[in-house]
Amino acid sequence: MADAIITWYYDDDSFKKFMGYRVCAIDASILELNNSKRLRDAFGYSEGNSITLARAKASGIYDIENDLMLTSKITKYTTGEREIAIDLIEKLKKMGLKNDLNLFDRGYPSKDFITYLEDSGIKHVIRISSEKIRQVHRAQESDQIIDLLVGNKKTVKTRVVRFMLDSDVEEVLLTNLFDENIGVHDFKVLYFKRWGIETKFNELKNRLQIENFTGDTVIAIEQDFYASIYLSNMAALAKSEANEKIALGNKDKGLMYGYRVNVNILIGKLKDSLVFMLLEDDPQKRTAMYSRIMNELVKNVIPIRPGRKYNRRKSLNANKHSANLKNSL
Repeated sequence: MADAIITWYYDDDSFKKFMGYRVCAIDASILELNNSKRLRDAFGYSEGNSITLARAKASGIYDIENDLMLTSKITKYTTGEREIAIDLIEKLKKMGLKNDLNLFDRGYPSKDFITYLEDSGIKHVIRISSEKIRQVHRAQESDQIIDLLVGNKKTVKTRVVRFMLDSDVEEVLLTNLFDENIGVHDFKVLYFKRWGIETKFNELKNRLQIENFTGDTVIAIEQDFYASIYLSNMAALAKSEANEKIALGNKDKGLMYGYRVNVNILIGKLKDSLVFMLLEDDPQKRTAMYSRIMNELVKNVIPIRPGRKYNRRKSLNANKHSANLKNSL
């Protein structure tokens, strides 16, 4: 169902782009599981000084401009991020690429991974520690093209972009975008957009409670995970339509802030109504149900205050969700 929605949405060329690209971020996040031996054996675990906790790893390719998770996967806790990324890219290639530009954080770069991206024809921007690769460290210009040695005799042409962040930390990016119309400032704006996938994982964990699993078996974990991804994408589509209605209604009001739909309200409404809409055979009744939800959503808005962001929690804590407390869809 999730794949069908993605295929339908991108069937034409009317979706949002950045400088002509479908901008995708790829990242992974650790998920808490019910701390049973069965799930520790199936997915793996993390260990602290006095505690061992069942964990899994989730990863996804996220369309930043359109707020959609294109494809995703839940795997063992110990699975490498690059390995999962390759699996996801291969699946997306089968679904159909749309002039994709993939953004990667600094946990992804390696010469083998860059070679894979080049051989696959994948456009990319990768954050890197300049000390990690000697040739990159030596490229000290703000915008420079180098031949990166990736094997004994094999090189790939790559572009090294450097700029300072507001925190006075230097950001170094590797990319195979050689368009001279895309300058250093554009790359700074572009890479900042990667923060969107951090926000998406925050939404999945805290608003959709993706870690609040309903069962203690592998199939229950997988069912809940992919159901949450599906619900997230349906919520994104509803949010986009509601925000357009809200913006149109406030167009000439001269308000201090822009306004958007309250996502908590939106998710609550969809959780209550989505299954009933899917089961309704009559298209007129189904449309009427959706219209009622839209009318309620545009009445529940919050101001858009720029500059806020979410910090990941990386400490090893016991599970925040008790088993069997998740509300059913």
